[in-house]
Amino acid sequence: MKKYTGKTSTAIIPYPDNKILLIKRNTRPFVGFWALPGGRMDPGESIEQTVIREVKEETGLDAKIVGVVGEYIEKGVREEIEYEYYPTCFVMQPVGGELKKQDSEIQEMQLFSLAKLPLPLAFEHEKMIEDYVSHLKNGVKP
Repeated sequence: MKKYTGKTSTAIIPYPDNKILLIKRNTRPFVGFWALPGGRMDPGESIEQTVIREVKEETGLDAKIVGVVGEYIEKGVREEIEYEYYPTCFVMQPVGGELKKQDSEIQEMQLFSLAKLPLPLAFEHEKMIEDYVSHLKNGVKP
């Protein structure tokens, strides 16, 4: 059984009308799940550099970090892949680039209303979005 482990990053990229960007990947163990943009940390990178790089690679957007939602643990087995990820979820604001599917692993990208998210979401991404919405409702800047 393959095992994937390590520090990862995810990004909530808010848009007007309470929408966020989600992606669907072609790669295991993500197939069939909507997810936040992001990915695994490369050697020598900080987690902040990782999320900036991954967002650019997957979406074409240049984005800056404007907040942190939290740190999470994702553990389990899916499709004969054991995973143990430690993602940090950031809030990011686009500052350039063009929203365009850049990565061959990405099947599709779409904006979804926070009130009507597609299910299932990958790993702990539903919890990350719930925490983000909770921050917004409580007037706390993530």
